[in-house]
Amino acid sequence: MTGLLDHALAHWATTTPDAEAVRFAARSFSYAELNIAAEAVSARLIREGVRPGDRVAIHAAKSFDTIASVFGVLRAGGVYVPVDPAAPKARIKTILRDCGVRIVLADPRRAAALDGMTFVPVVAMASALAEEYEADPVPRTSTDLAYILYTSGSTGTPKGICHTHRSGLAYARMSAKLCGLRRSDRVSHHTPLHFDMSIFDIFATIEAGATIIVISEMHTKMPASLSQLVEAEAVTVWYSVPFAMAQLVSHGALDKRDLSSLRVVMFAGEVMQPRVLRDFATHAPEAELLNAYGPTETNHCLTARIDHASLDGVTALPIGLPDEGIEMRVAHDGELLIKGDQIMAGYWNELTRTRDAFDGRYYKTGDIVTRRVDGQVMLVGRDDRQVKLRGFRVELDEVERVLSSLPGIEEVAVVTDKSGETLNAYYAGHPSPSELLGHAAAHLPSYMVPAEAIQREALHRTSTGKLDRRRIVEFGDDRSAA
Repeated sequence: MTGLLDHALAHWATTTPDAEAVRFAARSFSYAELNIAAEAVSARLIREGVRPGDRVAIHAAKSFDTIASVFGVLRAGGVYVPVDPAAPKARIKTILRDCGVRIVLADPRRAAALDGMTFVPVVAMASALAEEYEADPVPRTSTDLAYILYTSGSTGTPKGICHTHRSGLAYARMSAKLCGLRRSDRVSHHTPLHFDMSIFDIFATIEAGATIIVISEMHTKMPASLSQLVEAEAVTVWYSVPFAMAQLVSHGALDKRDLSSLRVVMFAGEVMQPRVLRDFATHAPEAELLNAYGPTETNHCLTARIDHASLDGVTALPIGLPDEGIEMRVAHDGELLIKGDQIMAGYWNELTRTRDAFDGRYYKTGDIVTRRVDGQVMLVGRDDRQVKLRGFRVELDEVERVLSSLPGIEEVAVVTDKSGETLNAYYAGHPSPSELLGHAAAHLPSYMVPAEAIQREALHRTSTGKLDRRRIVEFGDDRSAA
């Protein structure tokens, strides 16, 4: 595969310069404006001493400036490293040191918060965007690193997942084709930059010459305002974690919104509860529903096209079939293995971990799957989400799915207690603990019924919207923690 992740931007800036590239805070930015801003950032980084292969951290909330900075880092030959805007300072330092960041691009709020971190220079995005740019093109190849995404490993220690221009572009092109993206599309940019779903939001959209609709942090936390924004901006392609859709169903005033502009609704990141999808789909009856599967290491690599008529609110959803360019196989123990151009180059500075993550050229996902008679892949759960209780093997994800089918349950997490010998269910919603346990007893074998149900106002979530089960266990005895 030839090409670089930023080539599409240059192409559209030349052929359709006035077309809308980004919408943010009710402002419109053209492809020409985005390209000029990216060139300005690139020139500033080169003037600051950034060389090909240098890592450049981006510490900012989503905005036009942030997207321009991403492209500017790539143009300078750098590797962008997005940092969680809400991360504590200790974690930020760990990431910056781990990958040897050369410089940090930050928005005003984060630049002030980084004051005192003198081991790496911090450049305000606004000043970089205002740069008078003149810089010679930097020689680059498709095998150069393009970005490093940090996620927590099983021990909670951040691990850097490295993607090249080749792997990122393979995914951008595949997913743009999968969703049939066209220049008239208006694609939601819901997830934060440090989450792998942003690769679709930004690069697949720009690859197609479409428009990125940036969803501010405020809107992500206010479901009614979010649904209003989707309507006002006539979003055509929606991509988010299931939790965001659950919040829209519960608190988004969807009965007052016109979501007829939606033609594709795609979701990924964790298991979608069937009831949530059924309820959401009633407000977008013409939208194609796509259940996207794939860890950060592979990008999203399997997709299930969900038929509206099949949504009964109970039956588990498949994760589908391999996407174009993806090969899969299932190991003897049921683990899903993936091969394709869009798979990561490896973990940053961790040769042993990288070697252990592969079986030949296949990435070992750690997810256990089965196949239906029609070939559709069903996710059973992670190998670390299988537990043994009193001699019985229990799939915690299956227990969560059953509990989530009780009307009034907004979110639920089933975990073992600190002893590892008892199941507890933590949930948010209207039913009482006894009602939830009664529902479990009516639908599950006795050994899969949680010993206790603990009602919370909300459950711990990561900054990317996934359930934070580690914190749920950590604060399991504190009934006031939420």
